[in-house]
Amino acid sequence: MTAATDGGLSAVVRCAEWLHSSVPCWLDADAPFHMEDALQELTTHLHCVSAYAQKGGCLPVKAALRVQVLALDSWNTTVLPGWQLERKDLKVQTRWLVAHLFLCSHCVFATQEVREAHLLHHLDDAEKCILMCLKTSKGLIQTHHADAAEQALSWATWVVRACAGTTAAASTVQRFSAEVQFAQLHAAWETGRHDHACVIAAQLAEETRSSITYTEALFEFIYDAAVKALNGPDFKADVLDGNTHASSEGQGMEPIACASGTSVSDVQAALQSLLLLSLRLQGEKRVRTVRQRTFLGMTQLQYGYSLLLSGNYDAAADAATRSYELLHTVEPLVIRFKAEVYRQAVDQVLALFGILCDDTAVDVENLCAMATLGMEKLSAVQETLFQALHRRVAASENVVDQFRLLCVLIHHCSEWSVNELLRRLSNGATPPPAFNRFLFCCLWRLSTEAVMAQSCCLCAETRWRCLDAAQRLFRDVASKEELQACLLDMARIALRLNDDGGDATEKLEETLRLCHQAEPFAGVLEASLLQSEAQIAFLLGKGEEGMVHVKALLVCTTGKQVAVQSCSEIVSFLLCSSLLHFAGAVAELCIIAFHQHQPPSCVLEFAKVFAMGCLVEHTAEMRVEIGSILVLRVCPLLEQEVLALSESQWWSRFLWYVSETLLDSDPVRAVRLLHTGVELQTDHRDSRDAEVIVGAADWLLRDRLSLLLDTEFDVFTAGQTALSSVELCRHRDRLASLLSSCDERNHVTDMFIEARQRVTLALARLETTLHDLLAHDAFIPDDMEALHLAELPSMPAVGPADLEQAAAACHRVAAHFPLCDSAPLCDAALTMMLEAARLQLTDNLSSTAALGALFANLYAAFKMARNGDGRLRVYDVLIAALPRLTGECASLRTAFLHSLKDSDHSPAVEGVIGMCETVVEFFAVEAWNESVQWNVLHQRTLVERWRAAATALTSVLSEANPSKAAITDLAAQMPLL
Repeated sequence: MTAATDGGLSAVVRCAEWLHSSVPCWLDADAPFHMEDALQELTTHLHCVSAYAQKGGCLPVKAALRVQVLALDSWNTTVLPGWQLERKDLKVQTRWLVAHLFLCSHCVFATQEVREAHLLHHLDDAEKCILMCLKTSKGLIQTHHADAAEQALSWATWVVRACAGTTAAASTVQRFSAEVQFAQLHAAWETGRHDHACVIAAQLAEETRSSITYTEALFEFIYDAAVKALNGPDFKADVLDGNTHASSEGQGMEPIACASGTSVSDVQAALQSLLLLSLRLQGEKRVRTVRQRTFLGMTQLQYGYSLLLSGNYDAAADAATRSYELLHTVEPLVIRFKAEVYRQAVDQVLALFGILCDDTAVDVENLCAMATLGMEKLSAVQETLFQALHRRVAASENVVDQFRLLCVLIHHCSEWSVNELLRRLSNGATPPPAFNRFLFCCLWRLSTEAVMAQSCCLCAETRWRCLDAAQRLFRDVASKEELQACLLDMARIALRLNDDGGDATEKLEETLRLCHQAEPFAGVLEASLLQSEAQIAFLLGKGEEGMVHVKALLVCTTGKQVAVQSCSEIVSFLLCSSLLHFAGAVAELCIIAFHQHQPPSCVLEFAKVFAMGCLVEHTAEMRVEIGSILVLRVCPLLEQEVLALSESQWWSRFLWYVSETLLDSDPVRAVRLLHTGVELQTDHRDSRDAEVIVGAADWLLRDRLSLLLDTEFDVFTAGQTALSSVELCRHRDRLASLLSSCDERNHVTDMFIEARQRVTLALARLETTLHDLLAHDAFIPDDMEALHLAELPSMPAVGPADLEQAAAACHRVAAHFPLCDSAPLCDAALTMMLEAARLQLTDNLSSTAALGALFANLYAAFKMARNGDGRLRVYDVLIAALPRLTGECASLRTAFLHSLKDSDHSPAVEGVIGMCETVVEFFAVEAWNESVQWNVLHQRTLVERWRAAATALTSVLSEANPSKAAITDLAAQMPLL
């Protein structure tokens, strides 16, 4: 530690000398120095002097005089003008060090006896010490050094007490004591120690009761403190804001922290104590002058306002009433009005507001603020308050007042106020154009779901009307994007109105019209507006327009995730609105648009909706189109995506349902749908989480496989194919496996159904073989055992149609090969046709359909025969059937008319009978022609066979048949060669 800072005698003197030499440099604005270094040096020397003072020592007379002179000179330098504002803290710290030095030179830090002995003989210097402490403490408070300020004031108290022992200076001491107490009062209040300030104020009031000057000074302090407390930034608890005040039940306001860390309620409580003290002191004195009366009224007004901020509304109203009796001004009425509002005193509120509206001293701006408060807190009188305000505004020539009136309605934001606002705007009560932009934004804001600082929101219809008014009245002050965003909100609110069950048709149509006018849309809003347009169009029954908007939405958002989201919302909306047909149509567009850009799971979600839309389609054309979409877009995704059990079962059953509707109109797509459904069902057949009985699941799968293979065989017979060889074999093997497992478990099932499924399996095996012959252009073997055709006619439940299809399939495949190679297959086809005819003969032929089918079959068999031997086989079957067909009747016509149960001689029956007789006539003529040909070739055996056939067939023809007569005549004339 250096000599200058070791806390010794010489250190104090050198500190004074250093300070005396440094202060002029700090005052000089042109002198260069470093602020932080200077403050650091001051702090160092201050610690040195403080250390000496704590020892309680006294400076020698010479040293004390030297320090006094230097300290006073330094102090006087701080009083000089020219100190820069940024050096204020340096100036205050300088005075703080000077005060230390000067008080140290006058033994203030010595023992009490030494201090009193010295100061009693140096009253002038004691006064300087007190003044120095008072001014230093004020500067320390301003620079936020509260502890140092209190220490300085405590030193001033020491000096005052030291001087109290002399009677010669009693008045001076009393004056100094009051000044110090006032300084302590200011310091306590400024530093946030409000309770301590109240104690000091009460003490001052008692000690200075006899002094008018100090009493009035105390009044002024309390008045100034109230002005700062009630208007300062820490206490801006606006009484118009309901969140900062207690409710009408008299609860206190919620404490809010001040900058000093003290809550507002504590500050107001201390302030009220000071104001009550001021009121008591003023009440003790007789109010004689106007100034005294006014000051008392202002104090009552401050007290009432403080009570209002604290939530003590009853006392606030009483204080405001007393203030008005003294002042007769507007301010007490305003305070009382607010207090009565919070007290829910309706009658008083209406009376006071009427008085305020009639008083021209109250401007419209303040009336609007009070009306807003009253309407917010007392909804029952909102219309009455507004009407009173309207009368005052109507008498005003200021156009801004009309705007303020509208702002009251906007701020209140209730159903009544907003409807009143819209009514006035629609009736032409619009302010100057300068306010149009503000009104546009306010109307838009009112339409939002929940308005800021409001406990309730407007109904959907009112919100829509706000947007409509903004669009109609103030569109000139808004940008295109803003108008379209506003329009989007209108559309959404209109849709919400429809969802709520109201009659929103008119609003929907108006919104759609505005959307059409606003096109083209801004890029950022295009997708949302197109979505809303589509939803509204669908709701209004304009399906084609809705689809146009959906297509436009898909075009503008190609490959973007926003397209999926928008279309999902449209589809969900349509489903919730029970517009299943439109939902399916939109989903169809989404499937086509998304199948390349979106994951399969996303496309399948739309496919589900499309599937539900399919359920309401009943036209054959739409079913074919639906099947095309499912086969091309959906089935490939279903086959590659791993689905849960429930999803898989749902899709398989749906695909089976759709396939059944396409069996007649589009069997190829029906097969593909059945194929995908079977694959989905098979994937989960062995899963452990399957919640179905194995037997029932197998029965369902066998049934679908049978339908699949039957339909596929029909398609193959018609010359097409829907399944590949691999798929066909897989399904055939599955059916075979299921039938085998059914035998092993000895399940009791419908025997006919099982027999039919075995026939289907046999036909599937035949198709597989024929398919392989076509695919590989293989050689047709002479032995037809590989086709397993021999066992087919003898299978239980086999029908003529099965055999006919088998024959047709074989004949179609044979046609792809040379005649010399295809002979075995052609013969096999003929055999199947003849077996089908024999089966038909075993059935009941008592219907025109059965007879027609029989003769159509024989005619087809005749066409299939590749040579005369084959044709003779057909004749053999026909001639063998004649006895059964004719019975005891002479002709087929007679027999048919006698045997047919539905013989009513209707044109349809006559047509079938005529067709059957024509077929027999055809066979007879063909047999006669064959006999003529073989007669030319001298093949007498064949001639006899053919002639016998012709004779047998002509014998059952009616007598009026010309072919019968011709053949009979020719037989008599033609000799055997």
